[in-house]
Amino acid sequence: MPTPRKAEIIETLTEKMRSAAAIYFTDYRGLSAPKATELRARLREKNIEFTVVKKTLSRLAAQEAGVGEIDDFMHGQIALAFSYDDPAEPAKVLREFSKNNQDVPAITGLILEGTLVPAGQAKELASLPNKPVLLGQLTTALLEPMSRLSYTLAGGMAKLVQVLSMIKEEKTS
Repeated sequence: MPTPRKAEIIETLTEKMRSAAAIYFTDYRGLSAPKATELRARLREKNIEFTVVKKTLSRLAAQEAGVGEIDDFMHGQIALAFSYDDPAEPAKVLREFSKNNQDVPAITGLILEGTLVPAGQAKELASLPNKPVLLGQLTTALLEPMSRLSYTLAGGMAKLVQVLSMIKEEKTS
C-alpha cells in the first residue's frame, strides 16, 4: 500500500497522463543540473512539463490511466515530458537540445494520444511540421481538386461564350 504522499503523486501523474496529448519517456542519465534546468526552461517555453519520476510510480500511474504497459520505455534514469498542445513539439525540442549535449536526454519511447510508440518513431515526429502548418497543408490538398474543377468548368463556359459571341457576330454582319 503506497504512502499518502506517493498515492498523491500517483493520482497527479495519472491525471497528467490522461490529459496529455503526448508523453515522452527520456533517459536523462549524464545530464548535469544546469543543463537540466536549461532543458526545462526550453520545454516550458513550449508549454511542455518535464518531470523526474520514480519508475514504480510511473508504472502505477500508467496502469490507472489505462495507457498500457510502459516497461519497455523504463530504461536508465527516467524523466517524463508531458505535452498538452502539440504532440510533436517535445521531440523537436529534445532533438535540438541533444545536438549540443551529446544525445542527452535520449527518448526511450512515448505515448501519443493513448497509443504506445517506440523511440524510433519519435525521430519521425521531430521532422514533422507543427500542427498549424500540417492543417494548412491538409486544407490545400483538399481544396486543390475543387479549384481545378472550378477552373475547368469556368474555362469551358468561357469558350462557349466566345463561340456564341462569334456566331452572333457572323449573323449580324
